Amino acid sequence: MQKNCLISNYSFHLYNYQNIYSAGPELYFYNPCIGYVKKGYAKFLYKGQTLYAFEGDLIYIAYGTKYNSVWFGSPDIEWYSIKFAFKSQYDFHEYQFQILKEYPSELFDKMNETYENSYLLSVSYFYQLLDDIYKKLQTFPKSAAYTTIEPAIEYIENNYNQNIAIHTLAELCNCSESGFFKLFKKSTGVTPIAYKHNIMIQHALDLLSHTNLSIEEISCHIGFSSSNYFRTVCFKLTGETPKRLRHK
Repeated sequence: MQKNCLISNYSFHLYNYQNIYSAGPELYFYNPCIGYVKKGYAKFLYKGQTLYAFEGDLIYIAYGTKYNSVWFGSPDIEWYSIKFAFKSQYDFHEYQFQILKEYPSELFDKMNETYENSYLLSVSYFYQLLDDIYKKLQTFPKSAAYTTIEPAIEYIENNYNQNIAIHTLAELCNCSESGFFKLFKKSTGVTPIAYKHNIMIQHALDLLSHTNLSIEEISCHIGFSSSNYFRTVCFKLTGETPKRLRHK
């Protein structure tokens, strides 16, 4: 680990739900967070893709991450969540959202057991966890290709509820339409429309969880041409209908 990488904040929680739960409504993390799946599994909508975390998987949520997630259980859903901050915000800034598969639960269980009655001991276990995971997590330096398409990504995220033409995105990146399309898919793993749909559904999940807007109103608000199309894309990305997600 880097020298002098001290944490300035640490909180540990065990969450329990049943059947289905939509999480991640903040859409933006100002500090890193670590999750661990005890029961059930989750689908994470992140940077245009749907990623999966199953029982025994560790979820690393980096500073600045935007995502949303849907959790499923039969019937139990259970996960640990650790929110923390480094004294220096530049510590480990090169890491991004990622999932470590089949990670041992021992340190998480010890943190959980000691958090209430022996806080400093719990913190010591957390430092052990950080020491281990930062040896295993991948870094993701920006490629030249990703830097080229960043203006398009920013434009999509700021205008997700508007009609966006490929030629508009290509012009922002100083590319031809065909060149931009290939570069975007190579850099993100998805097409521009798939990336846009992912962002739209993230915002839809937030509205479903925190407003009384109807399905039709949410569909219009986030920019779908019809509520049926909204339902189709939502089911494709989350595995559930908007109605089912609202009544989690």
